[in-house]
Amino acid sequence: MRLLVIVIFSSFLFSSAVSAQYKPANKRKQFYGNQRLQKPLYRWVTGDYAKHGIQFSFGPTYTFTQTGARDDEFQMDSNTTGLDTLIRFSQEAKSRIGLFAELGMVHITRKPRKIIQYFDWGIGFKLYGGRELTESKIYDNRDTLIGQVNGEGEFYNGYLYGRLSAHNVFQINPHLFIDNSIGVNLDYAVMVGDMTYDGFRVPKDEKFQEDLIGQLHYSLGFGIKPRVDKGFFFIPSIELPVLGIHEWNGGTPAIHWFSSQYYPAMFKLKFVWLFRKDPNRCPPVELNHIQKHQKWRLRKGK
Repeated sequence: MRLLVIVIFSSFLFSSAVSAQYKPANKRKQFYGNQRLQKPLYRWVTGDYAKHGIQFSFGPTYTFTQTGARDDEFQMDSNTTGLDTLIRFSQEAKSRIGLFAELGMVHITRKPRKIIQYFDWGIGFKLYGGRELTESKIYDNRDTLIGQVNGEGEFYNGYLYGRLSAHNVFQINPHLFIDNSIGVNLDYAVMVGDMTYDGFRVPKDEKFQEDLIGQLHYSLGFGIKPRVDKGFFFIPSIELPVLGIHEWNGGTPAIHWFSSQYYPAMFKLKFVWLFRKDPNRCPPVELNHIQKHQKWRLRKGK
């Protein structure tokens, strides 16, 4: 997990550094993400469009798990069972596919920035699931196998969530760009999955996630702007939580269910439509640095 966080932040900082060093050949080739623009970023990005817009995202979710089975053993209480027995069991977590949908807004920064080019937020619903398989072998006090029982548990949790992200952009050409983002999300379970097993389950180390989840997440995407003069673009991306804030479990972003951990991921397709400017609205007057200095002196009474 530490390695994942290091890789993610290194990618974000590298993209920021490259974007800051990007030099266009001339003004006609100023692309999205260039930091040396003289005008506010939203104007040349969007043309006749404003710096705000609507975004809609949807796609599948997936829960990554540890590979392979975990082996352990459990000594049964002879006072309860009347037998001195030992259970050796193997548990394996399995991934499940879910889905999500989100609606929100995009806000492009008004002035050129070196690291953050735009913000976006959304409210939506997402579905995460998982399975756990248990195979148990029962031994007597002579270590003789006397029986075998299996069990399986599966769940789907549905969360209403809110998300806020800050994005860094590196432009490849007028139509393509790399999109990095770091943000926070707050999820609340409105649909709680099954907590029972179908079959036998070893009564040991069971933990279920609280309804409220707070996380720091990272997203990496590939943006496509079909027409430079239009206020529409879309971004296929993957979003992964990198730090669990609440419920605190040592910082892991995994969902705990049964005796396993499930690491959620969202495979997103985000569409952005920027608002068109009001044609009747007078454009703001651009001032050069001398006019700005004179305006400042007048305000100060000098």
